[in-house]
Amino acid sequence: MNEIDFVAIDFEHAMPFKGSVCAVGIVSYKDGNIVDEYSTLIQPPNNKYNYFTTKKHGLTPEHTKNAPVFIDVYPEIKKRIEGNVLVAHNAFSTDKVCLEQAMDSNGIHEDLDVDWQCTYRITNAKLNLVAQICNIELNHHEALSDARVCAEIFDLYRNDKLPMDAIAEVIPVSMKTKKRSRSSYGERLKGEVFKPDFENAKNKENPFYMKKVVVSGFSSADKKTIAQGLKDFGADVDSAVGKKTNFLIAGENVGPSKLKKMQANIDEGKEAAIITYQEYNEMTKDLALDV
Repeated sequence: MNEIDFVAIDFEHAMPFKGSVCAVGIVSYKDGNIVDEYSTLIQPPNNKYNYFTTKKHGLTPEHTKNAPVFIDVYPEIKKRIEGNVLVAHNAFSTDKVCLEQAMDSNGIHEDLDVDWQCTYRITNAKLNLVAQICNIELNHHEALSDARVCAEIFDLYRNDKLPMDAIAEVIPVSMKTKKRSRSSYGERLKGEVFKPDFENAKNKENPFYMKKVVVSGFSSADKKTIAQGLKDFGADVDSAVGKKTNFLIAGENVGPSKLKKMQANIDEGKEAAIITYQEYNEMTKDLALDV
């Protein structure tokens, strides 16, 4: 699609593996107006869903039992995004990964000419929070609605109309960038947190149960808190990324070596994902630890 200012995209996925896309929404912007919209449900591999992803977006196998599969939808996606600025919220840890993993899983090996931009990196805030501040209507985790809101936010930003001060005032302290000494990030986890306790894990129906997880790029205190929570979920917490690592929870100071090794796992088609602290919270916020 030619002469477009930018395109916003949002994927929803059915399993922790982000290539299991189950919905996509795409919005094309020109001169401050939406000039094209596209959305569809997508049947994920084996039409299989994870309980916690369903809790997030509300989609189930019933919704997608007659939906097209990704390889049939891909031409519609490609013709809208090729050669354009492509915007998403959490683009580099979610939507870009969704697209690349779905392409790879379907044998689509080509480099798309797109310029990825991320509204989460611009605002450092959740999509629903920014939408509320900007008085933008949002049906969160419905793909087309998320894409529309992302597009409006990016359009405000590129026209210097995004209320950054108002956004910064209401961002929770835990999500704000904090300046800490280098040593506070360098302290390693140690002790009992590295001893998985699968038998006594609480709420075993969670995406981290019996999965190898590395936490990196956070302050020592935050790292310990996240790691202990993971152990309570029955995760196998590690200090280093290996070939069997399933999740890297990446903070702002995560090292490039860990990212490179984890991306290699992803590129090899392993059950692996790089997630942010925000995504970790989204995946665990509804889990009850007293069941």
